[in-house]
Amino acid sequence: MTASAHDDLARKLEFQTTQDQELLIQKAAELQGLTVDQYILCAVLDRAERDLYTDAATRDWEEIYPTSAEPLTTMLGVLGEL
Repeated sequence: MTASAHDDLARKLEFQTTQDQELLIQKAAELQGLTVDQYILCAVLDRAERDLYTDAATRDWEEIYPTSAEPLTTMLGVLGEL
């Protein structure tokens, strides 16, 4: 491992859990064949990617339809013309 790769891995995140939360996480990690650290990292990265994707999709949607009611009013207009 290079020095820069080692430095990148030196970042440590900590948080507190209840005993029930810790047990839940441990059981889920075991089911996946992962350590608790691996499981938490995978879960956090999955959530981060999903949130970033959702945010990007929402921004694109708002550019196409500036107001949330516009798709509905457009559809009602089309139906009214039939």
